[in-house]
Amino acid sequence: MIKFLFLFFVFFNLCFGAYEKELDNFDNNFITSKADAQIKFHQQLKSLYIQSVINEDEKTKIELLKRLIISSNVLNLDDRSYAEELKESGVSQSSINALRKAVIKDKKRNNSPNNTEISTFSQTQSQKNISKEKKDEDINKKVEKKPQIQNNSLDTKKENDKIYVLSSNKINQSVELKLNTNLNENDVKSFVLDEKGNYRHISDFNGVLEGGKKEYKMDDYRVVISQYNPKTIRIVIYAKERIPITFDFNDKKLKISKQSSTVLKTPKKETTQKDLPKKQEIKPVKAQNSQDKKPKQDKKDPLYVLDVDKISNAVILNLSDTLSDDEISVFSSKDQKFFRQIVSFKGILEGNRKNFTFGKNNITVTQYNPKTVRIVLSSPKEFDISKNLEDKSLTLGFQKDNKKTSKSDDKKNKNNNNKNVLSSNFKSKKIIVIDAGHGGKDSGALGNKQGTLKEKNIVLSTALKLGSELKKRGYRVLYTRSTDQFINLRDRTKFANDKRADLFISVHANAAPNAKKAKSAEGVETFFLSPARSERSKKAAEKENQGDFEEINYFSKQSILNFLNREKIVASNKLAIDVQKNILTQTRKKYKIVDGGVREAPFWVLVGAQMPAILIEIGYITHPSEGQRIASKTFQDILAKGIADGVDSYFYHNR
Repeated sequence: MIKFLFLFFVFFNLCFGAYEKELDNFDNNFITSKADAQIKFHQQLKSLYIQSVINEDEKTKIELLKRLIISSNVLNLDDRSYAEELKESGVSQSSINALRKAVIKDKKRNNSPNNTEISTFSQTQSQKNISKEKKDEDINKKVEKKPQIQNNSLDTKKENDKIYVLSSNKINQSVELKLNTNLNENDVKSFVLDEKGNYRHISDFNGVLEGGKKEYKMDDYRVVISQYNPKTIRIVIYAKERIPITFDFNDKKLKISKQSSTVLKTPKKETTQKDLPKKQEIKPVKAQNSQDKKPKQDKKDPLYVLDVDKISNAVILNLSDTLSDDEISVFSSKDQKFFRQIVSFKGILEGNRKNFTFGKNNITVTQYNPKTVRIVLSSPKEFDISKNLEDKSLTLGFQKDNKKTSKSDDKKNKNNNNKNVLSSNFKSKKIIVIDAGHGGKDSGALGNKQGTLKEKNIVLSTALKLGSELKKRGYRVLYTRSTDQFINLRDRTKFANDKRADLFISVHANAAPNAKKAKSAEGVETFFLSPARSERSKKAAEKENQGDFEEINYFSKQSILNFLNREKIVASNKLAIDVQKNILTQTRKKYKIVDGGVREAPFWVLVGAQMPAILIEIGYITHPSEGQRIASKTFQDILAKGIADGVDSYFYHNR
């Protein structure tokens, strides 16, 4: 059986890289190990997998995903998320099914009465498996008689009644989906959302989308195809105004296109003889022009203005892509009351017209025509325009007199332009839950023998200051506790989940393990959830996990195995990096701070959070000077600004 696994992985490309020893160890020992050891193998694979994603090591990630499918099947865990990611990485469905069958064959061999190898399953379990195998064989015999689409894998036999979207392509001004079987008009359920300037035609049908989400852009609409949920494929057509959409079902294909205007309007205009020839002459010319321009449009996607933010004497337009100076046109105009500077570029403004006032001055951002965004700056006095292009943002503002502009004003403008700016509308929609560690009967770590310096008090004060700072910046803030009360670990993340929070930040203070290390152990650390990979991380987690012994029983082995969600872990790691960096930037302006780094550890308080979640150890309460520092209100104010800067930075780069 071990030989089978070895030959199997030789058959598929092996690229172990930095994880060669761990993967070799898994291949040689996983199946023959006991259940507890197999769980540890599975946890190790998940941890390595997260690291491969963070390191963008695609080859290693694929090898780890293959083994995660095998370990998931042995441990009776859901392997669908791993299978989907393997598909996105280019691994065929037949290869994925073969991975699953490898486990089935090994189980059959171990449970066979003629098997001479030592089985890892009990006799009662093997008897159950033998009876199941007979049923499966009977079912498989029946399924084999049915026509197959692509391969003879076990899963396709069981699921050959499902509809699969094998591929999709843009053809002229339409999208064609290739299916594994015929789809009927009755199978598709459609509805329309028709808002001003935002028309959406939404269609759903039961099926599986191969290869992940797809988007296609036409002249006046775009089509997005996605897996809405595990059983449903959703097709959304976006347009500025209502357009007629046709679905053509033919020979295992679904074609989505805009209904031609001639078909729609000619019957209605038959009686209007004057209008008919005009429309017949104009429409074909437009169609030819759109076809001629198609290759140019395909080279570059439309530019979107995602949002507009007001700062001091200017506005910042956040764009979907970079914009160059030669793509921007500027001209001025004047009437009896106002001087105007008009800025235009090709693009699409998300949302409605936007208007900003600066005393007597005014800036308006609008969709001038379907393809042009226009910004108009108006003032009763003559002025010069300030324009700055940086990354994916355009800053436009008033510069009344270049000669009178001071150097300090220039510096302020540069700082404003370089700062990670988020719109107030964006921030107002973000909910951040702040969790002050411990509380009530659980005092947390103590900073002195007298017990006057308690972790629960320091972190509560810091958490409230952080919340106040985030509120000033426009975020919605909620606290797991705002007073000295005890809260179960699981209720903390449950609160955040129930409130549909966007971030979860838990604040704690660290402590040295013994008196000898109390004088030397110091530093700020930011943790995200993952199996511990260092002794320091393990000890930090053990200290915080002691808060509520009853909670440990709540988290079964199954929940430990399932808490590692790739997207959440990667996002939490990014948040931790941004927060740690900005904490150091702010606090080091006044204090000498030791960088404890960004680390991963299995903190129970983070288990179950359905959003990016981090735990900050703001310093060592047991250190002679750092313990007094973290209790200082001045330090807590600076610390709060650093954490808030980290939150701003995270949202800016991960919108």
